[in-house]
Amino acid sequence: MVANGLAQKLGLRKFDRIIISLTNRLELAVFTLAVFKAGGIVVPVNYGLKAGGIRYIASNCGAKIIVSEPDVFKWNIGDKEKIPSINHWIFCGEKSRGLDWGIDYASLQNGMNPEQFDTMVNIIPDDVVMIAYTPGTTGKPKGAMITGRNLTALKRIRFMLSAIRREHLSLLTIPLCHIFGLVSVLGSIRSGQTVIILRFFEPKKVLNIIQERKVTGFVGVPAMYAMMMKSGAENYDLTYVRFWMSGADAMPVNLINQFKRMSGGKFIEGYGLAETAPVVTVNAWFMHKTGTIGIPIPGIKVRIMDENGRMLRRREVGELVVKGPNVMKGYWNDSERTLDAFRFGWFHTGDLARKSRLGYITFVDRKKDVIKSGGYSIFTCEVEEEIRAHPAVAEAALIGIPDEIMGELPLAVVSLKPGETASEEEIIQWCRTNIAPYKAPRKVKILRPEEIPRTLTMKILKRELRQMYADVFRQEGDSKNIGG
Repeated sequence: MVANGLAQKLGLRKFDRIIISLTNRLELAVFTLAVFKAGGIVVPVNYGLKAGGIRYIASNCGAKIIVSEPDVFKWNIGDKEKIPSINHWIFCGEKSRGLDWGIDYASLQNGMNPEQFDTMVNIIPDDVVMIAYTPGTTGKPKGAMITGRNLTALKRIRFMLSAIRREHLSLLTIPLCHIFGLVSVLGSIRSGQTVIILRFFEPKKVLNIIQERKVTGFVGVPAMYAMMMKSGAENYDLTYVRFWMSGADAMPVNLINQFKRMSGGKFIEGYGLAETAPVVTVNAWFMHKTGTIGIPIPGIKVRIMDENGRMLRRREVGELVVKGPNVMKGYWNDSERTLDAFRFGWFHTGDLARKSRLGYITFVDRKKDVIKSGGYSIFTCEVEEEIRAHPAVAEAALIGIPDEIMGELPLAVVSLKPGETASEEEIIQWCRTNIAPYKAPRKVKILRPEEIPRTLTMKILKRELRQMYADVFRQEGDSKNIGG
């Protein structure tokens, strides 16, 4: 009925783009499937995006329809005139005074026959069905064009996750507007598995639901696992959880071991990007190798490449490049960045990695996050793992700050575990004792968790941290003492 309403009442036609800006609501999945059925292109966006960000995306992709909800509109937009290219606003949930100019979810379906869809739409596998916008290195978002073939390629992941059965109960708290969350819920619908969806992530609420509903599978991102540990996860009965699943960021080894120990459950990690719809490798439960991101899904090719397009040998660090049916068609309306992303005939992830003799991939760092200091390359993920070994440290982010002599100097931003105390100087001294001098942070800044800028999936925004502390070494004159 929703597909009929979009086509017959709003005139949605094949390849028309429709923006979806919703919190974790079931309607997000319903609208996604309805747009697919009507032949349109789904454009999921971060519900926290302000009017300016949505205006750019709407203009870039030519969307004329947006699906939102009153809370999101009031929090982040406020005035429909800020996005003038949108002709139709659809609202899910209770509408409050002042939003009676939009179309509500129920009225869109009124009078529609669920058994009949008059507008026959012929979709072929290589047609674009989704545009997933991802932050661009130049500041403007890039719209990854995802085809039907890209999404159906994920059927291959069943081989890796074959022990997850229909009778299992999963809990999903990651944002459904992120491709990881959206694909997760669509996969649950396809398999017939029961899934609990939470509108927002609240660690204690999540732990209570896992304990009370006897949840057998949890899907989250590393920051969620860290927050659950800080909220006393060890005090809950987690023994019904058979599978813990994580993606969207590198998972600290200590967190994997803690959750496995508390529950007896298996850990499954996935690696991917919006451009790969989104999974590339899986560290499956039956062949799990801690500290790696696993092996490629069958049918997907992964190589390690240097700057000149030369394939590197085992254990050498280079850029992770991908080929396969899951890789996007290109960036919407951006041929220049598309050509750059597919140079040498492979899709370039922007991530540095190495491959073991047995084919396991180890994530090393984001290419843009590697710190170049005094002739050394400092891989930030490696140092962050070492800093988290400090008994008081909960989170750590290492960033490079420009320096006239060294090129860059490493600075660590950390948050502390609940109830723990430590000074910045104490942590610096600990790092100098326990971490190699060339890569140990020259300075440490302690912030509360809520003060650290993050993405929708709770990744730490290192770009913003670099802006926050861009002048710290100039101001404090600390670019000497090279050896730490």
